[in-house]
Amino acid sequence: MTAFEFVFSLFGLLLGLSLAELLGGLARTLKQRRSVRLGWLTPLLGLLVMLDLGAFWALAWAIRDSIPANYLTLMVAMIVTSLYFLSATLVFPDECRQWPDLDDYYFAHRRQVLGGILASKLIARGGQFALGAVGWSYLAPFSAFVALTLALMWVPGRRASLAVLLVFLALYPAFATIGILYRM
Repeated sequence: MTAFEFVFSLFGLLLGLSLAELLGGLARTLKQRRSVRLGWLTPLLGLLVMLDLGAFWALAWAIRDSIPANYLTLMVAMIVTSLYFLSATLVFPDECRQWPDLDDYYFAHRRQVLGGILASKLIARGGQFALGAVGWSYLAPFSAFVALTLALMWVPGRRASLAVLLVFLALYPAFATIGILYRM
């Protein structure tokens, strides 16, 4: 077993549970759709968290040779993936009947969800830079992520939130395409 396989067994477990929690929340919500107004904000926030989980998973694979198998790495991985899991559990309500409008739920919980993801991203990027696993080429996408996360946490109103969410979501395939072209 390589060092990456050892560390990633923890990463993968918690990231997989995060994805399962997101999909479970979506399923619970869809089952109760007759008693709740879905809106766009909460489902799009769920998609954003899902895409970011995938991006984090892909980046972990890309830097696998730089990840040491030691206690500090495991603790950092546990904190980062635990923040993702906690954020994923907050995207959808446990009981939709308490939230007849999911846009209201979004505004009540978006800062917790996005703050958890931002904190996990800051910790992970700090670790990656400390390991020398990522270079300055990651600074532009990371800066865009931070700026859009902060904007989404504080922008008032449904329309403005929807606009920021759509821009944010559009960046994931854009940066993935740039990353593929950069490696060619």
